[in-house]
Amino acid sequence: MIRNYRTTVRGRFTDLDDIQRASLHAAQEDHDMFAASFTPEGTFLYTPQLLNYQHRFLLTIDEASPDDAEVSAGIRAEELSDADLAARGLGGRIVDVSSVCIEDVTVRSGARR
Repeated sequence: MIRNYRTTVRGRFTDLDDIQRASLHAAQEDHDMFAASFTPEGTFLYTPQLLNYQHRFLLTIDEASPDDAEVSAGIRAEELSDADLAARGLGGRIVDVSSVCIEDVTVRSGARR
């Protein structure tokens, strides 16, 4: 069964040097919470203090059971997050991964729009 997940990977930067800090500060406006969205390629967000970061992914997972799909979404998001940090030449450690299956979200009738 195909399921779509909004998955957030939260982490902390490690061992940033002065050049990395300057580069991140210069680009911070493009990576703050106002840029937050869930995309298949991932959105990279971080705080101005350069302590914490997030990756937000929209992942499509094909697994027989919903439980297996959620685990697969978390593992895939961790892999993508690690690969993105490595491609940017940054160090970090993952603190938390959370996923929400879009198909499981219900909209209450009569909810305000």
